[in-house]
Amino acid sequence: MLFASVRGRANNAQDRLWCDRTALAAAARLAVLSRQGLAAVEERYRHDSSLRSPQPASQPDMTVVRILPTKYSPILPANSRTVGPKARIVWTILQAVLLLVGVALVGLLLLWPAVGLPLFWSVVVPVAPALVTVAPGLWRNICPMATVHVLAQKLGIARNIRMPERASAALSLMSIILLFVIVPMRHLGLNTDGSLAAVMVLSAAFVACVMGALFEMRSGWCNSLCPIHPVERLYGTTPAVTFKNARCDLCEVCVNPCPDSTSDLTSTTINTTKYHRFFGNFVIGSFVGFVWGWFQVPDYSPHQVGTQEIVTVYAWPWGAGIVSYVVFKILEHIFRYKDNARAILHRLFGAAAISTYYWYRLPGPAFLLPDWFPLVSRMVTTPFFFWFMVFRSPTVSWLKRPVMASTYWSSRFEAKANKTLIRVAPGRSLHPAKQGSNSV
Repeated sequence: MLFASVRGRANNAQDRLWCDRTALAAAARLAVLSRQGLAAVEERYRHDSSLRSPQPASQPDMTVVRILPTKYSPILPANSRTVGPKARIVWTILQAVLLLVGVALVGLLLLWPAVGLPLFWSVVVPVAPALVTVAPGLWRNICPMATVHVLAQKLGIARNIRMPERASAALSLMSIILLFVIVPMRHLGLNTDGSLAAVMVLSAAFVACVMGALFEMRSGWCNSLCPIHPVERLYGTTPAVTFKNARCDLCEVCVNPCPDSTSDLTSTTINTTKYHRFFGNFVIGSFVGFVWGWFQVPDYSPHQVGTQEIVTVYAWPWGAGIVSYVVFKILEHIFRYKDNARAILHRLFGAAAISTYYWYRLPGPAFLLPDWFPLVSRMVTTPFFFWFMVFRSPTVSWLKRPVMASTYWSSRFEAKANKTLIRVAPGRSLHPAKQGSNSV
């Protein structure tokens, strides 16, 4: 009677198949205390053709497609947030050119330091702070170190390990520490010894490449461990223009919040712990003093470096940074009940930091510039950066967030609902001809 009542509900092949399985499960539960009873039920079901429904129509195969998001260029409508094919070619050329320039500079630092050192420290490096301030999205799209970082992703050999939130927070704190440790080291031989400077660049590139090969997307270096990232957050608060993201085809939310796609990003945007709140606040308040103190120290060659030189190199920027941080905290305490005033204060200290940098650092070798150029440069750069960072307050992001990966693949699933079902798994992409060998 149990079989008859269940089988009576079958209206088509699919329902009959479901009913037969339900009948078998019910019979198994009734005979669970007797192995012989369970065996008899199974034997009856196996041999009684009246209990079995006709074979249903063939179902589509479930195919595992191991994909690498950055290897896919979604077909999206015009004016999409994702870079189009033609624009991607342009961005790829720019990234390749900047990477080749970086390789050439390392070669000059090793083989011809008399040319490589002034070209690197007096021409290339001074351009970066202004670019990060005015167009941080452009910088993020063409940075040579970022190109090295995502190289494993583009080659399809990255492991794509999800970066834990605690690990990302720890790496962010480490990037701030590295910033305040590495920058004074320039006076201890990096500014005067080409081989040391080349080793520093190559070491950073190696770490960036390894982190990119291990962790998902840009979570291992660009958005966490890079020592320049705290400066990007400090200077890039009021970008002049927002670019499309030329690094990510789809947003995998490798870090949250994403620094590229978060509007009104500051050094204190991520307040995960009290340590993050302190260090983020410390970068804002101390950096202007840190920059000023750094320019008060002469350069030493490696053979001149001793205990006294090391103390001098670190005492000036760190001491001046602490003084400016104390002043910053006093002002912040005064405006503690005025959020708008505190936000302006943060941008004011950021503008003071970059203005101080260009007060001392000229964009080019000093011996090639006319005598009047330093004064004109200061009269132009200082008012400009204060106007650009303090009096402007656009709430835009560095880059436009690409289409979310979950949204894109959901639309793909819906489009293929009546065709081959696809289950996405992270890893290397496979040629369609090889997908059959990975079916489950």
